[in-house]
Amino acid sequence: MTEQTLLAQQQILLQGLFDSWDALEANTTLTLQQAWPIGQYLRGLQAYRSNASVLAQQVLAAAYPTVKRLMGDEQFNGLAVHLWRTHPPAKGDLAQWGDELEDFLCSIPELMAHEAYLSDVAALEWALHAGLTAPDSEGDEPVPLALIESEFPIVDLIDGKEWGDISDRQPQRALVFRQGFKTQCISIPKD
Repeated sequence: MTEQTLLAQQQILLQGLFDSWDALEANTTLTLQQAWPIGQYLRGLQAYRSNASVLAQQVLAAAYPTVKRLMGDEQFNGLAVHLWRTHPPAKGDLAQWGDELEDFLCSIPELMAHEAYLSDVAALEWALHAGLTAPDSEGDEPVPLALIESEFPIVDLIDGKEWGDISDRQPQRALVFRQGFKTQCISIPKD
């Protein structure tokens, strides 16, 4: 098998992982490229897609545990699969996938109308997640990584503090920093 043939087969497989089922069945190039009957190929492809869905849920939950807690498992898992299908990983390291979640949440008007704080929590959680691979700070001096302005108590939410009516809470400015081997966030006063 030539390198070009292998590359073409890999591209067809990737297309199959993200296309709709109707598009797959209508794709004659896909049918002609397979050594198996199309039904058998589609069953195998479904196994890959199912595995990718579970993987998407696990990877996104690792980066966004608070968003998952606030949304609930079922809604979050569906969101993770949809994000995977519409914004697939662009890098081999899956820990680097998911930075689009903040913008993705903002693009859902119904969600933002009722839970607008989720996008700010996502921004803070991604900054904390990305900070895990930031260089360690030298000595005891903290290294600032991100400053996130929010109209919501996002640091309190990340810390797991319970709150009732969101209108009773003060907006927070979250500073994400790395000190030594640890990435953390604190709320700092607004100017």
